[in-house]
Amino acid sequence: MKINRKKFRTAGVLVRCALCCLCLAPAALFARHGREVSKRDYPAIGKTILDRKLEHPYLLFDNRSKQAILERVKTDPEYAQIMDLLLQQGRRIMLNATEPQKVFNDPASRYYQQPSWESYVSFYLSGAQLLAFLYQMTGDEAYAQKAFRYADKLCALEGWAAGAHRFDIIYPRVWPSGAKDDEVVFSFDITTGDCALGLALVYDWIYPAIGKAQRDRIRGGLLENAILRVRGGWEYHWWASAYKCNWAAICYGGVGMAALALLTEDPNLTDVVARSCEGFEKMVSNYGDDNGWAEGRSYSFYGIRDAIAFPDAIKRLSSGKVNLFDTPGWKRPADFALFGLTGAFNDGAAGGPVGFSYTYNKLVEESRDETAMYYLQTYLGGERRSLSIWELIWPRPTSVKAVKPSVASKYFPSIDWAFMRRDFDEGVQVAVKCAPADDPHHGHLDAGSFILTRNSETIVGEVEQRFYDQFFFNDVRFDYLYVRSLGHNVVHVNDEEQFIAKRKDQPRIEGAGGKIDRFETFPDYDYTVMDATKAYPGKHLKKWKRTVALDKENDVVLVLDRVACAKGDKIDVLFHPVAAATVNGDGKTVGFTGKTAQSGVEMQPLLNTPFRLTRQTQYTVRVVKDDPLQAIPCLYLTLQAPSTGTVIGTAFYPDELKGIDISLDESGKYPVIRYALKGKMYAYEFRENEVKLSKK
Repeated sequence: MKINRKKFRTAGVLVRCALCCLCLAPAALFARHGREVSKRDYPAIGKTILDRKLEHPYLLFDNRSKQAILERVKTDPEYAQIMDLLLQQGRRIMLNATEPQKVFNDPASRYYQQPSWESYVSFYLSGAQLLAFLYQMTGDEAYAQKAFRYADKLCALEGWAAGAHRFDIIYPRVWPSGAKDDEVVFSFDITTGDCALGLALVYDWIYPAIGKAQRDRIRGGLLENAILRVRGGWEYHWWASAYKCNWAAICYGGVGMAALALLTEDPNLTDVVARSCEGFEKMVSNYGDDNGWAEGRSYSFYGIRDAIAFPDAIKRLSSGKVNLFDTPGWKRPADFALFGLTGAFNDGAAGGPVGFSYTYNKLVEESRDETAMYYLQTYLGGERRSLSIWELIWPRPTSVKAVKPSVASKYFPSIDWAFMRRDFDEGVQVAVKCAPADDPHHGHLDAGSFILTRNSETIVGEVEQRFYDQFFFNDVRFDYLYVRSLGHNVVHVNDEEQFIAKRKDQPRIEGAGGKIDRFETFPDYDYTVMDATKAYPGKHLKKWKRTVALDKENDVVLVLDRVACAKGDKIDVLFHPVAAATVNGDGKTVGFTGKTAQSGVEMQPLLNTPFRLTRQTQYTVRVVKDDPLQAIPCLYLTLQAPSTGTVIGTAFYPDELKGIDISLDESGKYPVIRYALKGKMYAYEFRENEVKLSKK
């Protein structure tokens, strides 16, 4: 196995009166997507844990179960190489006498793009976690002592919240769904959650090798910097009710793990365990039954990356009575990652594989899902396989068969995203999004937009999302080209853009955004019908429905826009090229030049009225040192509305089909796009909410 030197990432008996604390957790029902989700019986945690004798280590493995890890290392060459790499990394840390200087936790770190404080924290946290794990695997107490030294550095910090999340930066934020506008407490953030989880594991693993004063030092750090910042005041932290945000899993997972680790000394912390279970479950319940996550693919994984250590631990300690993995959205835990491979929508946009292999190892083990196993083997193997302690703790399942889905297209009704393709890594693929405007935090004003790729290369897509600046999540967020509809592949009438459904200190405008009216997949073609009308103020654009069809046989993509506005209004249809794009000499077509000869694409507007096709430049500004301006190319298809209802067709096809005879026929009841290829005549009839294909 080839070594990929990835950066290591973290990321007593209880008294019976502790059950009273758990009973404080309400037994109410909460709803999501119109479905009532019954809360689990969290007081059962107390009874189950009460029956155990807790002896460190106990969070993710105990002295008996860790023998399975050692046996894998002994008998499996791949795991032996991972352990060898870990030992070499540990040796380097043990020999290193040079440590980073303590740095200022600068709120303006995003301006300089130098997160020095976060790097300082990561140095000690990842180092302590690795050394603590090696102590457990080898029994060498020297590892434990240096792990404590690193942990002590973190406990000496006055809080673990990053400067970029302090009051003066984060107070003006437009908050995620579930958080109230009046937020003023920011002492616990995702860095705090990561530190709490990581140091909880360090405490659990080195406990047998350190003295009482050392234990108390780490225990004090976990209490002061994590647990006591939320206990008794959960409602003052915005993430505690923002269950559609990735922060919820990281923060609840971190503080919950910290409380679990301290139960031998502080059995009364079961109230924190119960609240963490409740919060974590509510966050996970916001994955759609289809595994869709509204924040986007990157954040669907980011929130749970290491935080799933908490549901793993609570499942172990409750002997399976509390199984937070048993949630509808995690029955098929890799569907969004796999089917959404080209779906680079929203903040933190990502096309291609997302996730760490070890996280999906655990999710596959719990779900036994064969599609997730296919994603894991196909996209998170080889050079993408994580070579970390987590790969040893959560090994790749061997008893789950990897099965490639027979149909590669999929609609995610929970978030109104859809993906059309004939196969996962070849040919032309189309991702579309027409979602409600219910996520002001990471969502974009992009109802009706699409991304087109060919042979895994993006041709038409999103404006590249870069490093966040310190104002990106404030109310000016909606002026950033990344977010506003001007930066997406949508339609504008008289320059009227899609509107913001939620601003800071303003009521939410309900019902804003778009929806997917219909999605169908067939062996020879797919289509998606979208209605983005309610994404606009309605002053100029009165109605916009977009239908996107994919000819799987020939890799032809057809986009049909129906726009209602006043006669004579200016209509712009925007396309953002990711590949190099040139308006051809005829002024009627565009050539996209891919990085390989197999990824070139031609674009041809199909209209029965005069139009202009131009390549223009948009600009976006970030408040970042030495990076004031970014130029963005955009293709504008511009026309004057010939009537109150305008039909605009656009075709994309492989450049080897250049010169194809393709036309838009509006003479009948419904528009029809026709073309001849390979001795066949294809006719796509675009009905109101349906596409009919006839071939002769």
